[in-house]
Amino acid sequence: MSNHAKIDFNESGVPISQTFDDIYFSIDSGIDESQYVFLKHNGLPERWVSLPAQYDFVVTETGFGTGLNFLLTWLNYRQHARSCTRLHFISVEKYPLSKSQLAQALATLPAVAAVAEPLLEQYPATEPGCHRLVFDQGRVVLDLWIGDIIETLAEWQTSLAHQVDAWFLDGFAPAKNPAMWQSALFNTMANSAHRDTTFATFTAAGLVKRGLNEAGFQVNKVKGFGRKREMLCGHFPGQIVKSSRCRAPVTLVGGGIASACLARALHQRQIPCRVISQGLADGASGNPQGAVYPLLHAELTPLTRFYLQASSTAISYYTPWRDRYWFVSGVIQPAFNASRINRIEKITACDYSSATVTALASEQSSTLAQLPIEQPSLHYPNAGWLNPSKLVRAMFNESDPDWMTDTVERIFPCNLDSPTLAWTLVGTRARYSAARVVIACGHASATLFQSELKMTPVKGQISTIRATAETEALNKVLCYKGYMVPAQNGEHCIGATFERGQTDLNASVEADTANCDSLARCAQQTWSQHLEITGHRVSIRATTPDHMPAAGALDTGLMLLSGLGSRGLTAAPILAELLAEQLSGGVVPLTKDARSRLQPQRLIK
Repeated sequence: MSNHAKIDFNESGVPISQTFDDIYFSIDSGIDESQYVFLKHNGLPERWVSLPAQYDFVVTETGFGTGLNFLLTWLNYRQHARSCTRLHFISVEKYPLSKSQLAQALATLPAVAAVAEPLLEQYPATEPGCHRLVFDQGRVVLDLWIGDIIETLAEWQTSLAHQVDAWFLDGFAPAKNPAMWQSALFNTMANSAHRDTTFATFTAAGLVKRGLNEAGFQVNKVKGFGRKREMLCGHFPGQIVKSSRCRAPVTLVGGGIASACLARALHQRQIPCRVISQGLADGASGNPQGAVYPLLHAELTPLTRFYLQASSTAISYYTPWRDRYWFVSGVIQPAFNASRINRIEKITACDYSSATVTALASEQSSTLAQLPIEQPSLHYPNAGWLNPSKLVRAMFNESDPDWMTDTVERIFPCNLDSPTLAWTLVGTRARYSAARVVIACGHASATLFQSELKMTPVKGQISTIRATAETEALNKVLCYKGYMVPAQNGEHCIGATFERGQTDLNASVEADTANCDSLARCAQQTWSQHLEITGHRVSIRATTPDHMPAAGALDTGLMLLSGLGSRGLTAAPILAELLAEQLSGGVVPLTKDARSRLQPQRLIK
């Protein structure tokens, strides 16, 4: 949405909020002030030195602003924290800076340039919800919540219970931003606290001190920074001990993008992982090319909200492989008929962020694509395409799970009364026992468990076509009814057919012809005529009735990650983060509404 901060920059390059008539930081002492107020008075980095192994240190901040507090915390964590621990930084911002505003603001702070650059590379489109970004091979996680703090607090009540180690109460002063400094905030802080939780804030306002006291915090008034006379800091004097994360082994069934992302997420949490699969990227994840972009509707539907959040995490996950297997080319959706033109008008009226999507005139479409399009279109500038087959292999190589080459045919509860042997997995070569299992094998997932799932297989055949002198210049993914990806090794990938309920893997000339005919009818350009087929590939996707992926618990110790449909490359990373947090007992991403809609649905018999 168009919720960007309204700011000016003064002569020193410091951003000034028009809404709150206040500066974001001092050009002379902004870094020193942040260090003094938020790090020093939360006992950082000294507290990190003594953290136990595999500890997740959680910082929650009110007011992301320019990200300065996050960047300083990240830098100090790199330098002082043990390598066997993780930093989880959670921040909320109602009026986020655009990427260009953020870049201009951070350009005045060269001391944080080393971490500002990767933040800017992954900085999300500022749509409402939770945007999870992963840095430093998973050692640092940022959950950036875009929205009103009071509404966001309701999302945090359960997720953050007794999880937060330090609160940074930033944001503009209570006199200028009274809507933030309410009892709901202080009560959420108390709910999030354990016996070692601390807080710090630049303000010494009486209403803040009273609110924190009433919520149960021990509040200290200490010397402020610079010319500011006083500030507040303190701790929660409760007796609840923060629970340690669960690191019990997990068995994954499946060898595609969903399993690869989850294996990576578990590896980053130091959770042992075993994968059972007959093949590696042998389903739809084995295609040579695939698009990554959000699913937008003309209204902000729950499905659209989910994919807006999923897209930012996907970009973050794939960034380490940028320009190898992940290419931020942008995606163009031309309007090839009156219905598609009407869709452009409705989506434009929905007022999505320009970092998410913009409308292009016909000539702009052709210029950006470097290929005659001659149709108005939607442009997704931060989207792109990847090589799923190579990426899946790279992810498994990084996480290095215990790999068992086998096909699981059935899963049922063990008869043994043992917490370490809860499930039996019957393979074609052997039987396996595991306490914690995640089924992530696409459409086959629905047949493994005794309770049938609401899931439908869809056969899809992609075709590869030889690039011509004209199409070789294409530098955007084109999405008509199907898609066409920029050339890779002299070939374009186009497709795919949609054959609901079909599970055979037989390729056909008819399907290749259908892919070519569909592209030609939609493109309506000479370059789309007489395409030369060079190959094809068939795979089966799994879809659900509401097109929402299925990710969550089926039974005690048994989870499902499937139903990703045609946008599995976009959805898999955020779903992997969700399940990894549920398996470890960490702080989950996504809104409560999205998590409930992702819960697997069973058939009623």
